[in-house]
Amino acid sequence: MPRGKFEDVPGGDTVTLDTVDDENGYRQGTFRYTFEEHQKIFNNIPNIKCNDDDFFLISYPKTGSNWLWEMLMMMMVKSGQIMEGRKSQGMIDAVPTEVVENLPSLRILNSHLKIKYLPKEAFEKKLKMILLVRNPKDVVVFFYNQTKGIKGYEYEGKFENYVQMFMRGEVDYGSYPEYLQEWQTFMKENQEVPIHVVYYEGLQQDCFGEMWKICKFLGKDVSSDLLQKIVENCQIVKMRQAKEDNMTEEMKKSRITALANDFSMFRKGQIGDWKNWFTVTQNECFEQWWTEKTKTLDMFTFKYC
Repeated sequence: MPRGKFEDVPGGDTVTLDTVDDENGYRQGTFRYTFEEHQKIFNNIPNIKCNDDDFFLISYPKTGSNWLWEMLMMMMVKSGQIMEGRKSQGMIDAVPTEVVENLPSLRILNSHLKIKYLPKEAFEKKLKMILLVRNPKDVVVFFYNQTKGIKGYEYEGKFENYVQMFMRGEVDYGSYPEYLQEWQTFMKENQEVPIHVVYYEGLQQDCFGEMWKICKFLGKDVSSDLLQKIVENCQIVKMRQAKEDNMTEEMKKSRITALANDFSMFRKGQIGDWKNWFTVTQNECFEQWWTEKTKTLDMFTFKYC
């Protein structure tokens, strides 16, 4: 089933997704392409040509990559002002290969894909990668809100049902425990590939300190004054307003077409918003599931509040 409607629970509401890898049922959102266009993009990703000065921002969906991308871009161009560009321009799983390869040098390529689907040259050239992770309870809350907020998903379901779909690993980009396990295995077996792990919770609690570490990892010479300005201007409320102010009329029309219910990719930015969504029973069930699925996961430790 290439493009289909998948139930959150048996007999429940459906989510429209593209199955881009039939062999294992790997799914993605439609990105407003036809299925044929989307499949072509996906199939071409392993062969994307990487520049020697590229680096990657890698993350499972809804771990905060839009926010971190903004700060990384400002750091790269050494500006304290919010950028006009969008993360999606360099999102290799969401735009055609030619768009990615025609981006100017000093590219931040980003993706939610599993390791095996990423460009081969990224590993052959041992390009630097930032792996952004976040506690799974907040991830599922933000993932649910995105799935309801982006019209292409065609989803109107309830949170308690979406959580079950998430736990089954049947949402787009698959299982979060599997995603983390694959990265853990890869990092242990390929220590020559430079990968810097960033916790969303760490960024929230000490954004300047975490961004300073990222600067050192990337070898970027950024003054402490500029970095402080970047951090201050990228507070969620400020950044959301600045992105709004920078939008062209075309971008505003595109947003109306793509998004529902005034949804924003910069939603709340909170740690612990899951407490406003999970019931006690749901939380117990989720924790039991997470503990079982991550028994061999020893490289990642999450904060939940």
